[in-house]
Parts: sequence; C-alpha cells; structure tokens
Amino acid sequence: MAITIKDIALALEISPSTVSRALNDHPNISEDTKKLVSAKAKEMKYQTNFIAAGLRTKKSNSIGILVPHITSSFFASAIDGIQKVVSDNGYFTIICQSNEDFHNEVDQIRSLLSCKVEGIILSISSETKDYEHLETLQAYDTPFVFFDRVAPGFETPTVEANDFTGGFQAVEHLIKRGRKKIAHLGGPGILGISKSRYEGYLEALKTYDYEVNEDFVIFTDPDETHEEIIQKLFEDPKNRPDALFTFSDELAVESILKLKSMGLNVPRDVSVVGFGNSNLCDIVEPHLTSVTHEPIAMGEAAADLLFKVIQKRHIPPHMMNLKFDSRVVIRDSSR
Repeated sequence: MAITIKDIALALEISPSTVSRALNDHPNISEDTKKLVSAKAKEMKYQTNFIAAGLRTKKSNSIGILVPHITSSFFASAIDGIQKVVSDNGYFTIICQSNEDFHNEVDQIRSLLSCKVEGIILSISSETKDYEHLETLQAYDTPFVFFDRVAPGFETPTVEANDFTGGFQAVEHLIKRGRKKIAHLGGPGILGISKSRYEGYLEALKTYDYEVNEDFVIFTDPDETHEEIIQKLFEDPKNRPDALFTFSDELAVESILKLKSMGLNVPRDVSVVGFGNSNLCDIVEPHLTSVTHEPIAMGEAAADLLFKVIQKRHIPPHMMNLKFDSRVVIRDSSR
C-alpha cells in the first residue's frame, strides 16, 4: 500500500499540513522540521503523487520530449541527460517519438498539449517542412527548446552539435590518411544537420585543394534501404571512391556490409567514417570510425534551458543557441 502524507504525519506526531509544507519547501517551516520530514519520507519510501499535486497547484510537473527515434543511440543517451535534470527539478517526463513522420509529429505535439506539459524538448522529423504545429505551441504559451534538429524562424533556445565542424574533421581525417576520392552519403536534404555536415565535407575538400565530384555526393532518406545507391556508387572500378563519409552510423554500417558483399575490403579498398559514435561502432567489423559529440551533456543543457524559460529566468544571449564540439573517434574502418 502506498505511503501517504498522513502516514508520515502519524509517524512524526505532527500535522499532515506541516508535512505537506515541509515537503514543498514552504518558507514558514523551519529547516530542522524540513530535514526531519524529508528523512522520514525517505525512510518510509514515500513517493510524491504528481497527479494530486498538479490538481492542487494547477501544474502538471511534466516535461514532454519528442524525438525522431527513441531507439537511436544518440537520442537515448540525450534522454538520459534530460531526465536527470528534469528529475532534479522535481518533474517527470513524457517521451514521444515521431518515427521521422511529420503527421505523427503533429499528433504527438497535440497529445503533449492535452497532457498539459509545462514545456517540450523537441527534435523535428526529417519530413517537417510546415511549422504551424510549433506556432500552436507559442499560441498556448508552452515553452519549448529545439534539440539537435532545429526549425528556422523561432526565437527559442536551441542545443545542437557542431555538425559543420564534425563533417570537416571527418573528411580531413580521411585526407590525412591519404584518400583521394572521398564520397558523401548525406541525410535528407531538408534537414539542417544534413546540410551542415555536407558543408563541412565541402569545406574540407576546398581547404585541401580537392576537386568536388558531384557524382560522389548523394542525399538519402533515413527510412529506406540504400543497397542500390551504394552498389551504383562503387560498382565502376575506374571511377570508384576510396573513402566514404556518411550522415550517420546506420548509413556507415549499411555501406560496410554492402561493400563486403561486393568483394571490397574496408579499409584497404574503401575507408569509412560515420557520424554519431553509436554502439554500432563497436559491433560492426571492422569497428567504425565515427564523429562524436556529447549527447548526455547536450540533453542536460537542453533541459536546463527549458527550466530557465519555464521559470522566466534570464538567458544570456550567448546561451540561446548552444553548439557542442565534435571530434573523430578513430577505429579500424579508416586506419
């Protein structure tokens, strides 16, 4: 049976209202009483009833998280970071995924609004071009923070990886390994992170006086298989890339498996670099070189920013758009 405030009050021989105020850090309750109540609540394994508390305070004490894929290693790690900060603030999370589907994203936003979440951390789908549902969030005065994937035109905090730098570093690494014909399998062309990684790729080629071969650049849909694209890219031995930088680790693993089936050796014939530094990197053979950022720290930063907005605290201009550095983690696929 669940422990209640009345149970704690009986155990301490004080009133339930005193226990309630102590647990809610009321200024009229002494620090000694707060410590006593807190210790007894912990001893009795008391759990706050957030629904009841919300009815009293007209607050849900909940934060919505909407990402393209919960199963993604990057987003799973980021959610860990978000939940730590949310929990430390006495809130809980409602986690949704769009599955890279725009209409699903719209439906999930509606669901979160119906749950009366007090804020949302949002990473848009690869299909999202219309932002009317995000304007609805503003109309409802629901604070939100963009995470990793950002929609243009909104004056709201954003937390991103430095995808341009990551793309540059990946290609620079391949160039320094002596590769001459570097291809790029990009993500969806409408995604800002896809564009940034591609621009980093181009800048590295330009910096090292490499010619850009348009036949070696292909933008892809993340929900499709890419065997035919990879086959076409590498089937001509006279015009075959000797290196490949991909938008994601998932694309890189697909590429390695397909290259093997074509009789090509990674990294002897083709070096491969992914993006994300997911757990796939140590599963695939050879182990995958990948660009990493800090998803847990990024998640924590996004949640911190959201609580600043919710609590109407000042956010310095330099913190409104946070970018986290990237670096290349070198493994066997590009040695």
